[in-house]
Amino acid sequence: MKQFNKITLRLRLTISTALTLAGVCFLLTLSQVITYSESVPAPLLNADANPHIHVTPEKSISGRQKNYIASSFVYMVAMIALGTGVSYYMSGRALKPVANLSENIKNIDENKLFQPLTGFDTNDEVAQLATSFNHMMMKLEKSFNHQKRFAANAAHELNTPLASIIANIEVLQMEEYPTVLEYREVMEDTLAEAQRMSLLVYDLLKMNSTLNADHHERFEGKAMFDDIIEAVSESSSDKSILIENNISGIMLSGDKTLLQRAFFNLVQNAVKYNKRDGEVLITAVMSDDSVIVHIEDTGIGIPEEEHENIFEPFYRIDNSRSRELGGSGLGLSIVKTIIDKHSGICTGELLIIWAEEIYLPAL
Repeated sequence: MKQFNKITLRLRLTISTALTLAGVCFLLTLSQVITYSESVPAPLLNADANPHIHVTPEKSISGRQKNYIASSFVYMVAMIALGTGVSYYMSGRALKPVANLSENIKNIDENKLFQPLTGFDTNDEVAQLATSFNHMMMKLEKSFNHQKRFAANAAHELNTPLASIIANIEVLQMEEYPTVLEYREVMEDTLAEAQRMSLLVYDLLKMNSTLNADHHERFEGKAMFDDIIEAVSESSSDKSILIENNISGIMLSGDKTLLQRAFFNLVQNAVKYNKRDGEVLITAVMSDDSVIVHIEDTGIGIPEEEHENIFEPFYRIDNSRSRELGGSGLGLSIVKTIIDKHSGICTGELLIIWAEEIYLPAL
């Protein structure tokens, strides 16, 4: 069987058809011979063995029977051979689209990796396979471009603080006798840029590591958000932002550390991009199959056309404003990664105020 599977599909189909055809033809020929033999009178069949029965050679039934049997088997072999040839030809015609599909796939290389397969306009299984292949390549292209953008943006984000550090050191080297104050300024700037790189690398590792969402525990949502509000109290006080935690009696399930990190990012964004004397409202509603957490703020909002991009790593709507506020563009990406690990959904809707909606599976 293993040797049979090593030959081409066309030969396998031909051999299978030939064996089936041979079996059917043999049974039909055998049934015809038996039927013919039973239809001939017994005395005539034994004419050659009984000398008292006079039968002329022209009328010898026994000789005619032998000729009939021989002719039947000759015709059987001829029909099997003809059927095998026709089967080989038809299987080649039937498998030609498969061969074309294989040839088109062979022509795909690194220079035209995402070139779609064309010329399969029929409604058969091969055309469906080509369509599925094209869909798969579209998804791969999207993922590939996503990874390229991610790598380019990561390199750019890491290069910015490095360039600043190098520039400060080069300026210091230009001074023949740098003062202690100049050394101190360079060291402070270098430390600030190094801390910025360290935070960026930490976020990258956090986002791309395999987050362990298999550890589930039940915990109260209100207590978690109280801790988050306490953590951002300094920045919210600086802008006189009121944060209201209206979650009551809602139990969440999952990795508490990861979920707290995700919701912390959202609340932090709600404070960071809010206006002075603004508000942040945290609510949650539990239905039969999900828990919907709303984090709303009175900030600048996000244009509707940008909703598809906000979870992309390093994506910023306003680069200058994000850099001024210290954002790296990874906050919402980390949120989406954590929520996805918990089989949840992140969506954003532009209402009167900006609202982040997080759907988590119900307990």
